Amino acid sequence: MYLLAHAMVGVLIGAVIAAIAGDRRVIALAALGAVLPDLIDKPVGHVILAGTVDYGRIYFHGLTVLSLILIAGLLLYHHRESIGLFVVAAGMASHQFFDGMWRHPVEWFWPFLGPLPRHGYSENYFWDSVLRELAQPSEWLFLFLIAGLFAYLYRRELGALFARVVSPTARRALVAALGLVILVVLAVGGRLLL
Repeated sequence: MYLLAHAMVGVLIGAVIAAIAGDRRVIALAALGAVLPDLIDKPVGHVILAGTVDYGRIYFHGLTVLSLILIAGLLLYHHRESIGLFVVAAGMASHQFFDGMWRHPVEWFWPFLGPLPRHGYSENYFWDSVLRELAQPSEWLFLFLIAGLFAYLYRRELGALFARVVSPTARRALVAALGLVILVVLAVGGRLLL
């Protein structure tokens, strides 16, 4: 599953928890938890540990780290009555579910079933996979859905922020920066499709 698809699942989980808890801040925490395994494990596994493990589903894709976060969440809830880490853990659990980690028991139960096995990927696998994700139309759809949901849910905060940046020069700079980002994304996407 791609990164923004995981994020969308996290947003949906966060929306359900927000409706129950009455706190919309948990939506961002659930989305963070849903992408956290890939944000940490992919660079660590494919870049830092490329010479040994060379795999993107290692520590944060396992039950050990998830259990540690749940225990920390329990302690945080006990001392401060905050559900933040529980929500992050719910997002991480959804990531593991949609990645089907039960089909990779050595990684899922690491370190209890032995060391992480070595996988052999091409030298540029990490960067090639980043470019592949940028070329996926579904990822762009999820990006716009997530941005739209956050813009709607946090419209008051965004309105207050925009009111502080009222000067026409600042508005032009923001529009120019957004246009530049869109052009870069289109150029990268066009290059990948050719």
